[in-house]
This record gives sequence, C-alpha cells and structure tokens, in this order.
Amino acid sequence: MLPLVRQIPDQLEDGWERAGAAIQTLSGDVPRSLLVCGMGGSGISGDLIRGLLLHTSPVPVDVVKDYTLPGWVGEGTFAAVISYSGNTEEVLVLWDALRQHKVRRIAISSGGKLTELARSDDVAVIEVPTGYPPRASIGYLFSGLLRLVHYWGLYPRAERELFAATALIRSRIAKWEAQAQSLAESLKDTFPVIHCLGQRFSALGYRLACEINENAKMLAHVHTFPEMNHNEINGFEKGVDDRIVLVILDPGHDFCHPRNRRRAEIIDKMLPRSVPRFSIQAEGASLLERFISLLVIGDLLSVYLAQARGVDPVPVNFIERLKKELG
Repeated sequence: MLPLVRQIPDQLEDGWERAGAAIQTLSGDVPRSLLVCGMGGSGISGDLIRGLLLHTSPVPVDVVKDYTLPGWVGEGTFAAVISYSGNTEEVLVLWDALRQHKVRRIAISSGGKLTELARSDDVAVIEVPTGYPPRASIGYLFSGLLRLVHYWGLYPRAERELFAATALIRSRIAKWEAQAQSLAESLKDTFPVIHCLGQRFSALGYRLACEINENAKMLAHVHTFPEMNHNEINGFEKGVDDRIVLVILDPGHDFCHPRNRRRAEIIDKMLPRSVPRFSIQAEGASLLERFISLLVIGDLLSVYLAQARGVDPVPVNFIERLKKELG
C-alpha cells in the first residue's frame, strides 16, 4: 500500500489528463447543482470537492452515499457518478434513478457494469486504470472531478494549483513519511479522535478515519469545529478512556477562521491533560495544496499504523464478507 500512496502525485497528473477528452464532450453550460454519487474510497473524492468549493462556488455541491436520490434532483442538476470497480451496488441503483429523472451525468470508473451502462446510455466516461484498491485510486478519481469543476469555472485555479501540489508532494514526501511513521508509533494502541479546524476540511478528517479503518483495522472518530463545540466537548467532562488521543488536522492560520482557532486554544485548556494531543499541519501556498498535503500525510499515517500494528493494509475482509452475504 505504501508504494500506492507514493504514487498519488502521478495519479493526480495522469487523472487530470485522462479526464480531458470526456469532459470536453459536455455542455459548457454551468449546472444549477452538482451531485456526486459514490461510496467509500470512490465517494470521498466528492466530499473533497464539496469542501474545496464550499466557500466560493455559486453552484451547490452535494454527495449522496445511499440508494436514494435527494428529492431536489431534477432539471438543472448534473451528476458525477463514481465507482472505481464499476460494480458498486448503491451506485448502480442511483444510475438507474438518474436516468429516470433525465439528469445529465458523467461516469468515472475503471470498468465494470457502470461503464457498460454509461456506454449504452451514450454518457461520457472518465476511465481510470484498473488494479488498485478503490481507496488507493484517490488521485485519479479526485483529479477527474477537479477537472470537471474547472471546466465550468467553479475552481478556475485548479490546474495551476494541482501541479503545484504534485511538486509539493514530491519535495516533501520523505519528511512526511518520517513524520507519519513516528506518529503511528504513538497511535498504534489508541482510539484516535480526529478534529478538523473548519467545515471545509471535514472531508480530510473523514478520509483519515476511513483510511485508519481500512488500512490499520482500527476504529477512529472524527468531528469538526465549530460544531463539535456544541456537543462533543461535553463528552470529555467526566474523564475519558485512557486510549483516547486527539489528532488535530490544522490547515494553517490563513485557511482557518480566527474564531475556530480561538475555540481550539480554549478547548485545549479545557480538556483533560491526560489526553495526548497530536497535530498534523497542512503545507502549501494554496487551498488545494493544503487539502492534498493533509490527504497524503493522512494516507501515509494509516499505512504506517498498519505496519506498526503488524496488519496487512490491503485486505478488507469484513467488506468482502458483507458483499458476499448480500448476494
């Protein structure tokens, strides 16, 4: 799994190029809303795009991770339907529903039934390489979506910032690996509680929790400022299990609302001193670089956690068992 994390900059660049031809076939008319449909390691790319655009896009972005479309979907909606394998049950159900609603759409997949359906419906497909665990194809899936929103002018700096981000990864990954390996030794026997300093970064916390689940076979919890100030903080009031540790995803002062920064400072003083604190600092000049740096550092951490715990990060036995029993 570690070599696949190291491939993320190559995936981002290749995925951007692969997406170009399919996206150029689409209408340049900006949709009234963008819906991303996807589960697990495929759907997280939609969460990341939603966060990236949250404070700037005039077009609302939503992500559906279920069998049923939101009630507002209809004329004016554009859907990006993502399944790395092309055979994700929930996504195929959503595809049929989108067809019935006559929603404009694009598919992102490595093949499978989704690609077959898209070809049959004369819908554009962004094809990505096969042979990866879905969660390890994040560079391909995310950059395809990024090029889509760039095409409509919803994130006009995308290309410049993306290639700056890949250069940043290559220049810093040795440092990030050392940082992740050290942090993994501290976290290997704990229950990480991940805090994100701002709603637009919540997808990075969710990605880290999911990677810890799948790669290290550990439970993790994630919450976001300022919302966690209105509920979760009370859970610390009477003391906590001694396995709890805090992991703060810090986007940096220029990318964090000052009141969230102040809230974090106060809460640090309020919470029990017995709870260890660790911070993962974003790097880079742009918002996109900050996103991708946190993504890569988090992915590295999850793999080194697997190593520290002596588990194979690749198999996801419970997921496969569930699929088998569902039939």
